[in-house]
Amino acid sequence: MAKKQHGGKRTGAGRKPMDPDERTTTVAVTMPTGLVERLDAVAEQQGWNRSEAVREAVQALVKRK
Repeated sequence: MAKKQHGGKRTGAGRKPMDPDERTTTVAVTMPTGLVERLDAVAEQQGWNRSEAVREAVQALVKRK
């Protein structure tokens, strides 16, 4: 029987390494319900989901400081 020619390591195969700035981490945050509702309203106006809205807010805070 002939040896199989597929499988194994190949140049360029596999998942490409991620830029460290593109990696994400899940962060759990507790905040008042009213604030979440206001956040969701802003996110909807901007066409963002909640995660994008929080990310934008944190980036603005970090930039300001």
